[in-house]
Amino acid sequence: MTKVLFLCTANSARSLMAEAIFRQFAGDDFEVASAGTEPTKPEPGALAALEHLGVETDGLHSKALADIDLNSFDYVISLCDRARTECQALCGDQHFIAWDFPDPVTSKKADAFKKTAHELSERIKMLLLILRKKSDRPQLFDAPHEFFKIMADPLRLKMILMLQHHGELCVCQFVDATGMSQPKVSRHLAQLREYGLLADRKDQRWVYYRINPALQDWMATMIKTTAAYHASLIPQQVKDVDNGCV
Repeated sequence: MTKVLFLCTANSARSLMAEAIFRQFAGDDFEVASAGTEPTKPEPGALAALEHLGVETDGLHSKALADIDLNSFDYVISLCDRARTECQALCGDQHFIAWDFPDPVTSKKADAFKKTAHELSERIKMLLLILRKKSDRPQLFDAPHEFFKIMADPLRLKMILMLQHHGELCVCQFVDATGMSQPKVSRHLAQLREYGLLADRKDQRWVYYRINPALQDWMATMIKTTAAYHASLIPQQVKDVDNGCV
């Protein structure tokens, strides 16, 4: 059974919501918990946001990291910079994943808790797809050096940077912008998806690709930084799928 632990400072909102959402979506092959470096108590807004999503909240309570056996977890996921700083060094052979979600408790926006719950839900769904995937290829979550191998290929790098700039693109848009053949583009997209770097969705005739929102923060930051410093590698105009893209 794969065991996942979510961490933040107070274990009152972000990590607690992540625990509940993960438990709702995961099957019997997973065990999930959450904890905080300075736990308080569940925020009413967090519980209300979970109930709005249809996620069970029974039994949710804030827990102290000091009472958790980190060595018993396969994956440890921090949800704020403070938890990342305080906890990453404590993790041994576990796969440490750093996500950074704004704290809805300190937000002035009325829908902050609902927005956080929704974004956690989307990212956790993608995480579960990766963790459940059976493949002989190394996964990015298990072998970070594979990320740099992927980025080292000029075509794959351009495609990744295009997605960073444009958000979502389909195969024909990559073909038009790169000048590469459709089979070659499709093969590279399939590899990127299999490694867990890309996610996709189908909309009528088109399959759209995007950067996997469940990537570790350092990977997402590396992509954003590369795109910012090497904008010349990114085709700024792409063909509209409604205007001749087939």
